[in-house]
Amino acid sequence: MCFAKILPDDIKKLNADMHQMIDEFTDTMKNEVSKPEQVESSMNDLEDKIKERILDTAKDRFQGQQPELTPLLEGETDAVRRRSNRPPVLEVQDPKTQEPEESFCDMVKRWFRAMMQRLQTWWQNFVAWLQKMVTFLWEKFESFCCSLAELLGSFFSTKESH
Repeated sequence: MCFAKILPDDIKKLNADMHQMIDEFTDTMKNEVSKPEQVESSMNDLEDKIKERILDTAKDRFQGQQPELTPLLEGETDAVRRRSNRPPVLEVQDPKTQEPEESFCDMVKRWFRAMMQRLQTWWQNFVAWLQKMVTFLWEKFESFCCSLAELLGSFFSTKESH
C-alpha cells in the first residue's frame, strides 16, 4: 500500500507557518495585559490554527494522489473549524488550576504544555484514522480488482465455449 509522502518543502512550509502562528500568539501575549480568559481563548485559537494547517497539508498531499480521501479530510477540517473535536483538557495537567505563587508566565507555559499534549494526542489519533482510511480504500480497490478479474475471466471463458 502506498502513502502519499509529504515532501521536504511541505514540511518546511508547515514548520514556518507553525512558527509564525506561535510568534503571533506570543506577540499577542506581550502586547496585551492578558487575563486568563484571553490567554485560554488565544491558545484555543492557536490550537485550532495548527490543526487546520496540518489538515491542509495532508489534504494538499492526498488530493493529487488519493483524491478519494479529500472529502474525508475536508470533513475533519470542518470539525476543527466547529471546535467540536477539542478534547477536554487533560485532568493531570488542568491549566485552570493555578499553582501557589505561580507567575503569569509560568501559568501560560504550563497551559502551553497542556495544549501541546492535546495536539500530540490529536495528531496520533489523526494519523491512526488516516491509516485506517487508506487501508480501507486499498482493500476496496483490491476487492474491485479481484471482482473485475473474475468478471473478465468468466466473460472470456464463456466466449471460448461458444
